[in-house]
Amino acid sequence: MAESVGNLLVMVLDLHPVWWADHSLSHVLQSSLVLANAHLLQNPLNKLAMYGYMNTGVFQLYPLLDNIVMGESTTGKFEGFDVVNTTILMRVKDIMLECEDPEEHKQLDGSLLSGALIKSLCYSNTMTKNLAIGNTLNSRILVLKGSPDSRSQYMAIMNSIFAAQKSKIAIDSCVLGEDSTFLQQSSEMTGGTYVRVADHSKLAQYLLSVFLMGAEFRKSFNIPPASKVDFRAACQCHGKMTDLGYVCSVCMSVYCTFRPMCMTCNAHFKLPTALMKAKKVTGKRKLEALNGKS
Repeated sequence: MAESVGNLLVMVLDLHPVWWADHSLSHVLQSSLVLANAHLLQNPLNKLAMYGYMNTGVFQLYPLLDNIVMGESTTGKFEGFDVVNTTILMRVKDIMLECEDPEEHKQLDGSLLSGALIKSLCYSNTMTKNLAIGNTLNSRILVLKGSPDSRSQYMAIMNSIFAAQKSKIAIDSCVLGEDSTFLQQSSEMTGGTYVRVADHSKLAQYLLSVFLMGAEFRKSFNIPPASKVDFRAACQCHGKMTDLGYVCSVCMSVYCTFRPMCMTCNAHFKLPTALMKAKKVTGKRKLEALNGKS
């Protein structure tokens, strides 16, 4: 019996209302749906899922847990595409209407990208475990991101990257705003592709020409060259990218200066030998200075 191979595309969309206040969410949504429909059209075994995230939560856009029965398509499109498009557009509309005024949405920093990646990996794992005997499902994640990186999420995002590596799931990145160090590292370490789209009017072209095909086929095509990846880590204490620092031996948190206790796992550390010697020398000098004055 021949093995049936399908592809699961999990799309992760940044829905932060502060960032989208200055950009066209509807255009990006329509371009994303073009990719989603093209992916489903390639193979009847292909699957699709979509998540949205902002600074207050992660939301499943498609498929929804409750079954929504749609009427026949009146737009001339394939009914399956009409269900996907209508479900996602209605879900995004409801989410954006709920967060028009609350205070917590006024800060641009803090989008929960890590939570969206974790949910995407869990969904992929669930779909793989529920496959019929003889079927195979190749999974990949595509992140469409606009808001800037949140340094406080560095450890959670790195854990997501390691989980994707172990599961052999590529993380593709399509950045709509400023360059994302986190997504550069994610794509580089998992075998995905990182692309920054400055002109949003060409987004659909980028999505179809770069991200429609699987990662294994892109070597045969002329895709945009990868930018230089910044592999520096973000410190837990100040959220800054650091070249040289201290690493917790328990949870691998990074600090730009020595700390006696880890902020993440509360592990305690001994003072480095060099610092202890420096303190002893300083203490002796103070004692000699006091004796000299007396």
